[in-house]
Amino acid sequence: MSIDADDEILQDFLVEAGEILESLNEELVELEQRPDDIDLLNSVFRGFHTIKGGASFLGLDGLVGVCHCAEDVFNVLRNGGRSVDSGLMDAVLEVLDIVNAMFAQVNQGEAPTPASAAFLKTLDALAMPDDAEAGVEAVQEPAEPESVAEPAAGGEEISEAEFNALLDQLHGEGKAPTPKTTPAPASDEISADVFEALLDNLHGKGKAPTLPVASEPKAEVVPVSRAPAPGPATVPASKPEATVRVDTRRLDDIMNMVGELVLARNRLATLRESIANEEMSRAISNLDVVTADLQNAVMKTRMQPIKKVFGRFPRVVRDLARNLNKEVNLELRGEDTDLDKNLVEALADPLVHLVRNAVDHGIESPAVREAAGKPRAGSVVLAAEQEGDHILLSIEDDGAGMDAEVLRRKAIENGLMDEEAAARLDSRECYNLIFAAGFSTKEQISDVSGRGVGMDVVKTRIGQLNGSVEIDSEPGRGSRLVIRVPLTLAIMPTLMVKLGEQSFALPLGSVNEIFDLDRDRTSLIDGQRVMQVRGHALPLFYLREWLLRNAAQQPGNEILNHVVVVQAGSQRVGFVVEQLVGQEEVVIKPLGAFLQGLPGFAGATITGDGRIALILDVPGLMKAYVSHR
Repeated sequence: MSIDADDEILQDFLVEAGEILESLNEELVELEQRPDDIDLLNSVFRGFHTIKGGASFLGLDGLVGVCHCAEDVFNVLRNGGRSVDSGLMDAVLEVLDIVNAMFAQVNQGEAPTPASAAFLKTLDALAMPDDAEAGVEAVQEPAEPESVAEPAAGGEEISEAEFNALLDQLHGEGKAPTPKTTPAPASDEISADVFEALLDNLHGKGKAPTLPVASEPKAEVVPVSRAPAPGPATVPASKPEATVRVDTRRLDDIMNMVGELVLARNRLATLRESIANEEMSRAISNLDVVTADLQNAVMKTRMQPIKKVFGRFPRVVRDLARNLNKEVNLELRGEDTDLDKNLVEALADPLVHLVRNAVDHGIESPAVREAAGKPRAGSVVLAAEQEGDHILLSIEDDGAGMDAEVLRRKAIENGLMDEEAAARLDSRECYNLIFAAGFSTKEQISDVSGRGVGMDVVKTRIGQLNGSVEIDSEPGRGSRLVIRVPLTLAIMPTLMVKLGEQSFALPLGSVNEIFDLDRDRTSLIDGQRVMQVRGHALPLFYLREWLLRNAAQQPGNEILNHVVVVQAGSQRVGFVVEQLVGQEEVVIKPLGAFLQGLPGFAGATITGDGRIALILDVPGLMKAYVSHR
């Protein structure tokens, strides 16, 4: 069944109500920690009430029904008829899941499926006060609201019952409350100005509007629905809109055009070297500055706070801790850090894997923690910060940590490497073994973990984002995992290299260092050519053999003289190239159908000299050509 509603109104409802749902997700978990916080109770109540009102306007009856039941539950909580406990929170969080599922249906243009009658009956039971007398009083109290014609003490507040009655009446669910002084004629509307003034008053932003009341018994009383709008002294003038909602496809189009401008700038910068004209050179320099400023400004319009991802984790940790019978405190830091909206969406699933892994593998049970002299509740810290043109995300826990020797033994038992290769691994390389496909330290398989999948997917996904992962751990003290990703994927800083006459671009985020090839320090180990770098054997791979057809050259040829050290997950290797061109910002263009199936390529770009260069996918190259060592 489709939804019969204006598409623009429906989309506005989905956006605004979706933001409310994100807030509810955090507020409900916080409420379980602070059950007596009346401000939180009121905020959650208003959230469900607002969603119900919008759904009622659009005729989404299934959504109205479940939100109304949740509203009743929080109404009795606000009135003190019931206290917050884990069982009640489980039911309310299930309401949130149901509402989110309904939103997904509405996004598909389908009418939401109503919640089951059994579940609604459960919510009705939770909406009944524990104390029958308190329940009757709580239900009957709003029946006779105080007059809105007389402001509360000090003239700065109205009662909660009055506000709820007016909010219901605005959405067509009831009548406006009648002042005690005189009966108001039947009416189904109040003016928008009066409602806004009352809403501002509830939030402490203004004074309650004083509605005219008869001074003599026979004088005519102005009904609430026709009360004159308050004067400027009573209701402050609303400020003009400071933001505008724009379709993300328009932002993508603008970003693509800026990308083309960057390519033109790079081309002109290359031509400037061959033009002996000072005025032309100055004009190109000015264009370079303006293009850079425009590029930064457009990139900022695509930025979103990482809070859009972080907001889901209090619920994830809460549910997982209850499932595992653990006590876990989650701390969020740097929620206002901005990054590209595409990255915000792409990082959601990898971060969920890592946070779940920290709770499941890292945090011990309360009894084990107490025996080790730790607090019963474990701690998980999820943080974000900007470092230059990159974002650092870290997940840190104070759990059991990782033992390098245990990881070595598991790698041998799982057949990932032999004893000799495992013995050569240092502690950091042992920690990185958790990203190997099929690797798991869990003795028992559960619905949470133990199958050896998930962490390798995380490494692959972060690699596709031109990011890197580092792990540090200490047995008995906990672990810290750091993800480093670029601020944006639209325009990428690269290192341009050449093999013969063909140019290739290596994402600069994957490059660790560059040095000249010293053949006297190279040797063969198990058939693999390596180079000794600061006491460690660095595997060397000749990109010409991988990327150019019929162009393989034997190691030792004088033309191969530069080593680019790259990091791909837990692997650090050296790519041998013939020529280093330099750093260049490139605009990623998708590959055509001809190259789509070839491994190791992330896209293409146009270089400053007007030629086409292929952008290398370092993790893809490693997966296609290098077996795990």
